[in-house]
Amino acid sequence: MEFEILENWEELLDKFPPEKKDIYFSRKYIGLYEAEGSRARCAVAKEDGKIMLMPFIAGEKDGFYDFETAYGYGGPIANTDDLSWCYDAFDGIYDYLKDQSYLCGFTRFHPLLQNEKYIRPSEKNSDRFIKTIYDRQTIAFDTTQSPDDIWTKQINSKNRNMIRKAEKNDLKYASEYDFASYNEFIALYRETMKRLSADEFYFFDDSYFEKLRVSLKENAFLGTVRKDGKLICAAIFMFSECYGHYHLEGSDRNYSSLGANNFLLWKAACEMHEKGIREFHLGGGTSSSPDDPLYKFKKAFSNNEKRFFIGKEIFLMKKYNEIVTSWEKENPEKNEMYGNRLLKYRY
Repeated sequence: MEFEILENWEELLDKFPPEKKDIYFSRKYIGLYEAEGSRARCAVAKEDGKIMLMPFIAGEKDGFYDFETAYGYGGPIANTDDLSWCYDAFDGIYDYLKDQSYLCGFTRFHPLLQNEKYIRPSEKNSDRFIKTIYDRQTIAFDTTQSPDDIWTKQINSKNRNMIRKAEKNDLKYASEYDFASYNEFIALYRETMKRLSADEFYFFDDSYFEKLRVSLKENAFLGTVRKDGKLICAAIFMFSECYGHYHLEGSDRNYSSLGANNFLLWKAACEMHEKGIREFHLGGGTSSSPDDPLYKFKKAFSNNEKRFFIGKEIFLMKKYNEIVTSWEKENPEKNEMYGNRLLKYRY
């Protein structure tokens, strides 16, 4: 089996069947999150036509490297159903990254692809530090169904009433593939993040939004909802051949009672169906609680639940512990906030 780390892996990704890959694994998506000191990379395993790819954002610390998946989902993907080979391929990638001076890595697995299955069970990985941890439930529309069936079989009655309310209030939806309302959306999104007191990470700068618009122009659209010409709700939706995703959203709280968000997701689901998308993923809540308000809002659209896992890998345990111990001594006030994070020393 051959192993390498690539800066560009699109040619290999093109060899994957549509159902075994997604926009989150593309170079153009991963590249959105490159910054000073961090670069898009992909660990690769190849053997007799079988391929495993594991894209990530690589960072550097004291002459060593680490990684985490880009915002959203990631992890290893393979173009084969041979699970035994996939176990060996991931084990080989693990050892290769260790040889390349990687300290550790944090993975957000892909709930639709369920690619946490490629990690060999922990009891058979005693010589490697790998933790695969269930995090929360997420929700996806089954968009192979017709809009009529999505309406009657997936969306609950209370949610349907909210969507009807939006229509009665003459809200207007549009799928903008030209991102015509992009500047309005960015302003609305940032106001929403301020209102929610979101983490600094979510306040993307202008260059991010421009890169997103240009890089994903063939794999995204801007869904907008207007009331009397005013933009009151909008979101970026991404898609690959099989899977669609609810990415970034902003809304005017003054119009929340009109069902604008409900209307937006319903119309976006219809758009995904028209595009031949199999599943339209809404994600989960802001916590793992089944009573999380955002999760309950999304669950009103479908009972098609998906399990979301995270992964933690430590390749060089001794060096990792040295760096973490030093950081904890120097940053006692930050340890309380970030102490359970694998990459705590980045803060």
